[in-house]
Amino acid sequence: MSITFLGFYRPYFREADVETVRGSGQFLPEMRDKVKAFPSSLPDTCRLIGSWGVTGGEAPGVMVVEADSFSDIQFINTYYAGWLNFDWHPTNTGGVPRS
Repeated sequence: MSITFLGFYRPYFREADVETVRGSGQFLPEMRDKVKAFPSSLPDTCRLIGSWGVTGGEAPGVMVVEADSFSDIQFINTYYAGWLNFDWHPTNTGGVPRS
């Protein structure tokens, strides 16, 4: 049975990255490529439900996934290591039935 997890994330920014983003108004190319490749790189036991980033301000971004185990969550942490810092929370329902 899958568990639905909410992941609140904040980026790790090096000072040079901040200046590049400010100057261009866009993600760094390496980060953009990671984000695009992410859904297809997930293990078969993990499904991305949605992800919402917040620009400006102090609010974290949010990622929602259905995962069969904590190893799926660790995969995401490792995938974005050095780019995003996640704070994961399982939901109380344990997921919804899918047909």
